[in-house]
Formats: sequence, structure tokens, C-alpha cells
Amino acid sequence: MSFLIRAALLLSTLPLALAAPAPATGTYCQPVALRDTVVVVGYQAVVRAAPGCRKPALIRKESRINRQADPPLLVPVGRVQRVWLLTYRLAYSTDGQTWRSLVVR
Repeated sequence: MSFLIRAALLLSTLPLALAAPAPATGTYCQPVALRDTVVVVGYQAVVRAAPGCRKPALIRKESRINRQADPPLLVPVGRVQRVWLLTYRLAYSTDGQTWRSLVVR
């Protein structure tokens, strides 16, 4: 290929490469988790959907010992879910398939 043809192809595809990606539209909202009751062996977390979100949050408990996950919990908008975390950690999903760690503050 000649230089001019390659340059023309590059310039014709350049605007597509620079276009902003479409905003992510998830089925669920990212939750917010706060530490509530602390005991010797763990703590209780209060989980709710992020402020301003109009979708429910989807969370699950994952064992720190054997990495097994409990069934997901749906946290409706405007409601809180209290979860005991003794040997567990929390994870959340915005699409129901990909799980990310949820930091409890």
C-alpha cells in the first residue's frame, strides 16, 4: 500500500477512535456500605443504593476462607440491608454477572 492510501485510511478511522464511549447502563446501582455494629469477631454493615440512584443494588457475601459466595441480595432503593460480616467480605454487581469488591467504610 502506498503512504497516501494508508494515511487516508488512518484519517478516516481516526474520528471513530476518538469518539467517547457510550455511558454504561447497568441493571443495578453501585451500593454504599457503612460499618455499624462492631464485635470481637467481625462487624455488621449497613448497605444501601448510592445516593441519587434510581435502581436497586445487588450485593453478595463472599467467604474469606474458602472463596464461596452466598446467594445475591437485592437492596431496594430507599431501603437498607444489614449484613453480618464475620468471615465474609462484600461484593457488588451492576450487571448481575461481573462482581467487584465493595469497600465497607
